[in-house]
Amino acid sequence: MDHVVIAGSGRVGVRVAQHFADRGRAVTVVDPEPDGDVEGDGVEVIQGDATKPSVLEAAITDRTGVVGALTDKEDTNLVICMAAKRYATGIRTVARIEDRAGDEYEAYVDEVYFPERASVRAAVNALAGSDVRTLEEVTGELEVLDVRIDYDAPAAGAVVAEALPEGSVVIAESGGHVAVQHSTRLVNGRRYLIAADRDVVGEVIAQCRGE
Repeated sequence: MDHVVIAGSGRVGVRVAQHFADRGRAVTVVDPEPDGDVEGDGVEVIQGDATKPSVLEAAITDRTGVVGALTDKEDTNLVICMAAKRYATGIRTVARIEDRAGDEYEAYVDEVYFPERASVRAAVNALAGSDVRTLEEVTGELEVLDVRIDYDAPAAGAVVAEALPEGSVVIAESGGHVAVQHSTRLVNGRRYLIAADRDVVGEVIAQCRGE
């Protein structure tokens, strides 16, 4: 997933965009009246209505891996996600849904995000998929990631002490059953819990995922 499209530049949309930009992803935010704080390094802003085919088509590229419809109108979000599927096969879609019975909408989108039930980090996880998960209960600038080591990742087979940047530490294999030492070699295909300062999260993911 090289490119993320986010429809909506409210509080949730802006913070999710910033999370992915910090991880080194290219992000495009689409909004009729974009928040002035959203544009920055790695974030492109398209002013327009993402329910319009011409606007959505301009945002989606051949590198787009996921479209997150995070506006405050659930019918708008469903339309955006359903339209995105028409432009490219394989794109994941995530819709922000306010209705507590909104799980039924998963028939139309790949994943549903409920802002009343979860944090912004939960929205990031919904868009990111299963290979990189941020532990949602952790607060502050430190992030704890549950990451699967990809088979062709730079960190695969490398010693922990040499594999990851300063400001990060491997805590354990995912599940917490096996502690990790500095001399431990990271095994491809396995999942690990890694704590990282926010400014090195992107580098950590690149080392573990080969992206």
